[in-house]
Amino acid sequence: MADQHQNQKRKTFIRSIINFTQGIAVTLFVFAVTIAMYLTVIYRARVAPLISYAIVFDAGSSHTEMFVYNWPADKSEGLGTTSPVSQYFVCPLATINASDPYKPNDFIKLKAISDFENHLDLLNDYFAPCLNEAVSKIPSNRHKFSPIFLGATAGMRLASLRNTTRANQVFETIREIFLNYPFQFVTARQVRTLTGMEEAIDGWITTNILLEKFKHRHEKQKQLGQTTAPELDPYMVGVLDLGGASTQVTFTYKRNISDEPVPEEYTTNITLFDTVYNPYAHSYLCWGKNEASKRHRARLLNAVLNVNSKYLPTSTSFPIRDPCLVRGITDSVTPASLFRSPCTANEKRQFNNNPNITLSFIGAGNPDECRQRLISLFDTKRNDKTVNCSFKQEYCTFDYAFQPKLPETIRFIGLSGYYYVFDNLAFGMSKPPASKSERYKIKDFSDEEIKRRLYNVCLTDYETLYKQEAMTPANVQHKRALCFDAWYVWLLLTYGIGFTEDGLKRVSFAKSFPTGKVGWTLGYMINQTNYIPAEYLEKRIKKGVFIGWITISLIVALITLIFLILTCRTYARHLYQKQTSHIATENKDGYSRPHEQSVA
Repeated sequence: MADQHQNQKRKTFIRSIINFTQGIAVTLFVFAVTIAMYLTVIYRARVAPLISYAIVFDAGSSHTEMFVYNWPADKSEGLGTTSPVSQYFVCPLATINASDPYKPNDFIKLKAISDFENHLDLLNDYFAPCLNEAVSKIPSNRHKFSPIFLGATAGMRLASLRNTTRANQVFETIREIFLNYPFQFVTARQVRTLTGMEEAIDGWITTNILLEKFKHRHEKQKQLGQTTAPELDPYMVGVLDLGGASTQVTFTYKRNISDEPVPEEYTTNITLFDTVYNPYAHSYLCWGKNEASKRHRARLLNAVLNVNSKYLPTSTSFPIRDPCLVRGITDSVTPASLFRSPCTANEKRQFNNNPNITLSFIGAGNPDECRQRLISLFDTKRNDKTVNCSFKQEYCTFDYAFQPKLPETIRFIGLSGYYYVFDNLAFGMSKPPASKSERYKIKDFSDEEIKRRLYNVCLTDYETLYKQEAMTPANVQHKRALCFDAWYVWLLLTYGIGFTEDGLKRVSFAKSFPTGKVGWTLGYMINQTNYIPAEYLEKRIKKGVFIGWITISLIVALITLIFLILTCRTYARHLYQKQTSHIATENKDGYSRPHEQSVA
């Protein structure tokens, strides 16, 4: 009896050990499976990419603006090697006042980097406010990964023609300034003058990106399995850009067999979002609004000299009638400021008189004469018998450049000067109810209304015009010149580029879109993402570590599962044997149970 009791205690103890071990095994199994599932989830989870930033300065002929862009560092939202870029913020550089080197008692306004040739020491003050804003807004841990660029346009192209040494000194000073900031500046080419082709193409890219044309084009290409865009792409808009020193024309074109092939210098291949484009593009240097005004006035001066040259040497002030300036305004300029630009070099050769006189341009406000004077300006090369165009007449523009026939199925958008001039012109016209702020379509205005407005801004005297146009100290500089500006833009579109009356209905003007501000900088930055390598965040757990831990977890789970199966089977067998033994003992003692009860 004692042995039987001892044996029972031993079995109870063993059963307790087994139950305890099984509890641990269940816990280990659940833990191992949970760990395996957790590791799998975090290994496969998509890590939010780092954000890349870049700074681009648009150094134009009349102002400079800083644009800051960002995009996913791993280019995960890109199509091919190009990544979509978003505008983070914009900072216009403020004008700096400095003493006039020609008139010590006067001050001049330094608006563009080309104005700093004789004021290099002030460039740091010019750039510092916007650069400091970039330092504060771009996360500090991304500073050294954020490249900084400056692209100068026609203003510095002219400055380089005028004095290469001084232009290079401006660039060197800017490079030194950039090196003092924590951003990524590794090569001198990050500060340079863009070619006219680059400016035109980048402006075309920017506009079509903001209008999401590339996105729609890529989706269509994907459906059709194409990798090269057709020459005439109805999904893309043509772009017209008017600056102070140059104007650009860019569009996709269709070449028929009978058409003259486009020369290499008027087109380029660009790869964007896995698709190759080759639009026509050209930049007309010296045909920007400000330079055209100087050329117009230089020609007026020389025209007067042909009649009144005997008065000039003895005069301190020389009056010149300007039909493109409204009555009641007199603009005084020096020959030095008028002929400082390389754009007036031809007119300067005809000017051999006193350079210290003051030229007084007196407003005459004659729209018909203004129109004829500007047409004569556009015909400068056509009227020069010593210059010949290298192309067939139908492809030869006013400046003897090549231009394919304007396509009749795509829309054109005018930027910069086109927008600002038409915005001032539209101020006095009835805007259609559907017109949106910062965007205009020529087709929304009648031909008669536009013509009436063109005449009105020239025929109205300045005192009346000042009130009529709601001039303020902030806008008077632009609105007072509206007679010249309006006629120049209109003739550039029609007489220069060649838009017909029907073609003008496909032209609109824009300052910005909901997706960002127009210009060339966004296109430039998108192109740069082709060369900026993708940057990836490491996964929270490396592949080797993941494989190691997942293997250990699965082994533990497997061992504990096998242990549980074996112990459960052993325990079940033990119960079965015990029950069978108990039944046999009862039968031996003479007891019998109903079958149903024994089964139960």
